[in-house]
Amino acid sequence: MHVAIAVAASALLFIPSATAKDFGPGDMRVCNATRCVPIVKQGVLPQLGRFYYGSVRLAHAAKPPLGTPYFQLRFDNGYVTGIVATRALDRFLSYGVHLERFTRDIWCAVPRQLSAELRRLPPACASCA
Repeated sequence: MHVAIAVAASALLFIPSATAKDFGPGDMRVCNATRCVPIVKQGVLPQLGRFYYGSVRLAHAAKPPLGTPYFQLRFDNGYVTGIVATRALDRFLSYGVHLERFTRDIWCAVPRQLSAELRRLPPACASCA
């Protein structure tokens, strides 16, 4: 009996981590100083999930210079996961999300296809011409 309860309890611990890797439309937003735009495009969501939770090691990127344009990436509950920066939106700095994947104060390269999709979203597209 105790073994069955332990197995069931441990199975429940793994369910959230498996579902956390799949972003749904609107789960993540791109924000500037005045507004946020939900990410709803089906082609972008799996890329975002792989970026945040994938197993492929992320390349480090150079710290952008002061004054570089940036946007916040926020969960739908308002939590800011970090910022994506440069006109190409090709660098990401984590604000503490998923510490097993991202390192404090280390910029990561955003995959080209994902950065291209992020640039198409307002408010990002206005300053990334």
